[in-house]
This record gives sequence, structure tokens and C-alpha cells, in this order.
Amino acid sequence: MAAEKMPFRRVLYCPHCGNRTPQRLIHRQRYYERSWYVTTGKEDRDPWSTFVAVCETCDHILLYENVGDMLNDDEFEKAELKYPKSGRLTIDVPQTIREVYDEAARIKEIAPNAFAVQIRRALEALCEDRAAKGHSLAEKLKDLSARAEIPPVLAEMTDVLRLIGNIGAHGISESVHPLQASAIDEFFKAVIEYVYVAPAKLRTFKKEMESSEKSEAKGD
Repeated sequence: MAAEKMPFRRVLYCPHCGNRTPQRLIHRQRYYERSWYVTTGKEDRDPWSTFVAVCETCDHILLYENVGDMLNDDEFEKAELKYPKSGRLTIDVPQTIREVYDEAARIKEIAPNAFAVQIRRALEALCEDRAAKGHSLAEKLKDLSARAEIPPVLAEMTDVLRLIGNIGAHGISESVHPLQASAIDEFFKAVIEYVYVAPAKLRTFKKEMESSEKSEAKGD
């Protein structure tokens, strides 16, 4: 009788439970994904693979994807986490902010108070990167708002994040609830999206449009 093949595993951080834990591969799906090229305007179909894994600590499902037709389960090593969101910020965000946020994301589920403190530190890193003026974080955030670096509604969000961070650091009679941790995570990412990610996407889109226009001009 042939020996039963052992399921493939790899040890990774699980955003569901906040642990670095073995993840067991339970399914691999191969398919073709439609893609378009802005410079040529042509459509293509690229091979793609999706991997379904289970966290062996919390039993939650994780989805990974990778371009290409993965022939072996061990190629799961190269796949990128798509669900749940890894928590990592994009490369468009300065490294100092990304490093602080990476630490925050790892403790969000297990230590909401510490997570809130890290988000406050990430806001301080943002203010430093944008050369905000002021003696306190509150003053620096107001300076960014006055300079239109962040709009009024996001300025109000950042002030709430700052206050919750204070609770996480100094609160004795009250603490940060896990639901509050999830909310401030979303608020913080909204600020990051406005300040860094959206402008970077716009720059990329403009470059692609310019390349497309140049290609069309040469074709004429």
C-alpha cells in the first residue's frame, strides 16, 4: 500500500489569531485570470493559482495567490496572502511608518492596548515624515490639517486615534476594547490611503496614460 502523502505546511503569521503558527495547505486551484495592458490596450489571460490553507492554531481559513501555474504544493511558499488582509502597508508608505505598523498588526488581536499605543507611534512617525510643526502630537496633527495634508474629517479621525492611544498607554480604569482596535485600524489605514497610497496610485496611472499616448503617437 502506497504511503499517504503528508499535507504541506509552512509556519507563518496568522492575522486571525495573531500567532506565528503552522498553516496546512488543503486545496490548490489553478485557473486563468484576464489582464489588460494599458500601454498596448490588449487583453491577455495569465495562469494563476489560489491556495487554501488552515491555521492549525485557530482553525481559520487563509487564502493565498500567486501568478503562474503552480505545479507543486511546495510552491505555496511563494504565494501572497490575500485573505485575511496581512495588515502590512504598501511600499508607497515610508519605511519608518511601515515598521511601526507591522509591530502593531502582530499584536492587534492579542493586546488591543499595546496596539493602540503603536498606532499612536505610527501617527507620530507620519507627522515626522510630513515635517509637521508643533510640540505635541495634537498640535502636529492640527498643523497637517491646516496645511491640507489631511482633510478635516481625517483630522478628526487622527485626533480620536491619538486619544485612544493615550488610553492604551495610561488607562487604568478603562482599556481599549478589541472592537475599538479594529475601528482605529480602519481609521489609521484611511489616513494612510489619503496621504500616501492614493497619490502614488494617481502618479502610476498618469505614467501609464502618458506611455499609452506615446505608443499611440508612434503608431500614427
